[in-house]
Amino acid sequence: GVSITDLTLSDFRIDLADFRGENRGQLEGLPQGLGAVVLAEDAEVTPGVTFCLRAEGEAATRTFEPGYPLAPHYLVHVGEGGTLVMGFPEAKRILDQLKRLGHGRSLPDPEACRRLDALTTDGRDTKELRRQLEAAVGMVTGTSEERAVESLFKPGGTHARRGEFAGLEDFEVLAYLVVLPAS
Repeated sequence: GVSITDLTLSDFRIDLADFRGENRGQLEGLPQGLGAVVLAEDAEVTPGVTFCLRAEGEAATRTFEPGYPLAPHYLVHVGEGGTLVMGFPEAKRILDQLKRLGHGRSLPDPEACRRLDALTTDGRDTKELRRQLEAAVGMVTGTSEERAVESLFKPGGTHARRGEFAGLEDFEVLAYLVVLPAS
């Protein structure tokens, strides 16, 4: 039951082109590692974090799944506790969910921000986010190494040693969306 339009991501490319045309230069000035938080008001949305990762170095020349159209970029949605909800081969479903969650929003949700600040002690305790990131990287690479994943949240990228992760050198977090339970 999969059509060719489900695999091409054409509708997202058109949306992006339209946005860029209407908002010249706005995307180019955004920093990497940009994050946002929303409440899962839709019962079909699983709370967790969606990460947009980019493979760097030698890892960027590899495709972890043949035919994957977004390499070296990988979208992964990880649920609370580090359970995989949607892996990078499901990029269309993840993008559909992100579009639903962000539709009509141009400003941060104060309640979602307040709740994330409370959960992370104003960003000082990100153990759960690191665990979810570890699961996302592990899904892409087939491994999970806490030391290198923790370095993804630090300035300057990762510090994984060459060959440490089956030939992968590192990943960068380009963006992430934290999805909190509605209640």
